[in-house]
Amino acid sequence: MRRYTTLTIESRDTIRCITLNRPERRNAFDSRMISDLTQAFDDVAGEPSLRGVLLSSAGPVFCAGADLQWMQSTSPATDAQAQDDAQRLTRMYRTIDEVPCPVIARVQGPAFGGGLGLLAVCDIVVAAEDATFSLSEVRLGLIPAVIAPFLLRKAGESFLRRYALTGQTFTTSVAHGFGLVHDVVPQDDLDERITELIDAIMRLAPRATRETKRLIQRIRRLPDEEREATCAEANASARCTSEAMEGLRAFAEKRPPQWADGQAHQSDRKRPEDQHVAGRPI
Repeated sequence: MRRYTTLTIESRDTIRCITLNRPERRNAFDSRMISDLTQAFDDVAGEPSLRGVLLSSAGPVFCAGADLQWMQSTSPATDAQAQDDAQRLTRMYRTIDEVPCPVIARVQGPAFGGGLGLLAVCDIVVAAEDATFSLSEVRLGLIPAVIAPFLLRKAGESFLRRYALTGQTFTTSVAHGFGLVHDVVPQDDLDERITELIDAIMRLAPRATRETKRLIQRIRRLPDEEREATCAEANASARCTSEAMEGLRAFAEKRPPQWADGQAHQSDRKRPEDQHVAGRPI
């Protein structure tokens, strides 16, 4: 596995764990971390056996955004340098956003500026109750331009108007209300909730999970009438797959499905009576 200077990478079965590892700099982005994150998620996209990604960070801070020391080292930046940095940062966020398997973010402590952008491109975000958030760019004479498209799609225009125009710090409950955070738990329960989510993902049909994420990415760019046609086509296509046939057969036979990777999740084996489909127990 590739080695990185700003990240630690670990594989747990078919889950890739990517950890921001600059705690001495509050896990802030510099040129090297931008390159490392882009490459690490490019690698994930190239491994079809992976079922999910966990994005976390070392130390008490999730991510403080851009490393101001790094930015000041090239200050005043030339137009060409500023454009290059912005394009590289945009590619990093897009690469994370377009990874074909689910990406879970584990958030403890502050997530400021570009760190908030990371949450906007993760599929599932679990945050500690006492985590804090801020679009702090305007306090520094900057604007949150690179992350704005991702935040607009995730949290909406009302969120951007309220918090990008004030730079104020806000709480996990506010982030949850705008859809930036999905699950809010006590700090000590973060890992337990992450494990529950990974267990849930591991029970899913691998191909169907990837196709579902791909469908979401496709339809968000389409007008309503094209979305309906695209979704109807995707539904028909999925219904004819071997995964769908196995899933329906397993439901009828009251057993856990055996996906093509040969894995029946351990919790499925232990408690098939606890599973529900369409509101009915298996």
